[in-house]
Amino acid sequence: MIGNRQYVFVGAFVIIATTFLVSVWLWMASSNRQVYDVYVTIFHEPVDGISNNSVIKYNGVEIGKVKQVRLDTTNPRNVYVYLNILHNTPISKGTVAMLKSQGITGMSYIDLQLPESSLTMILLKPSQKEPYPEIPTKTSLLYSLSTQAQSVTTNIQDVTASMKILFAKENLERIANLLKNLDQITSTIANHSKAVGQSLETMQAVLENVRDNSIKLNRTFEDLSVLSNSLYKTSENTNKLIVSFQTNTMQNVNSVLLPNLNQTVINLNQSTYQLEKFLELLNNNPSALIRGAKPLPKGPGE
Repeated sequence: MIGNRQYVFVGAFVIIATTFLVSVWLWMASSNRQVYDVYVTIFHEPVDGISNNSVIKYNGVEIGKVKQVRLDTTNPRNVYVYLNILHNTPISKGTVAMLKSQGITGMSYIDLQLPESSLTMILLKPSQKEPYPEIPTKTSLLYSLSTQAQSVTTNIQDVTASMKILFAKENLERIANLLKNLDQITSTIANHSKAVGQSLETMQAVLENVRDNSIKLNRTFEDLSVLSNSLYKTSENTNKLIVSFQTNTMQNVNSVLLPNLNQTVINLNQSTYQLEKFLELLNNNPSALIRGAKPLPKGPGE
């Protein structure tokens, strides 16, 4: 009986002690528990070395862990990475995410940075459910270098292919013929250097003559310009003379010719009237041409 009691006490002590230790551990764990906000970022490059629980740093300070990594089903070039970031971390709209490698381990982490060129300090509003606020990404240095190296490699391959085409057998023969022809041309020029010098002297004389003729031609143009100005002035004087002549002629016609013409017309009308009277007298009394016209009868009281 005494042995059974001891086992009971020992078992009860173990149970109580275990319960106490678990309670303390849970209390300590709950007191050290931290709150995280969920963000999402979309990478347009391979995310080698990133997996669940990968480290997230902000300017080198660890601020969280990667919650999930998944491939975009509609566009496999995009990789969605969900981030658990400590609450109250100042994630602004200008913050960008970039992949960085951790030394030579092959593992990578996500580095958050606020570029110096960013002018906005407005914070992203965190959310515990979708849609999560999105942090824009920036191409990593390693990916940029690999892309540029690939581009350089492609250019080198293109240059190599062009060099192969350039140094083909046919092109080498053409280059050799071209060099041979150039050698012949230089030899011919060297053999006729005196003639070439004379030709250059002749060309210089021709150029001097052209220059002199151009000077004379410029003077001729200047003389023509003066002559045209004189003709223009002469035409203006002629126009003035014609206008003056027309004005004087019209004045003379109005002041002299027209009054005389009017008086002539009046005299002609009177002569016509007297002639009509004379003809009427002859028609009525042809003897009047010999005897003369009868005197008019006396009026009453004469």
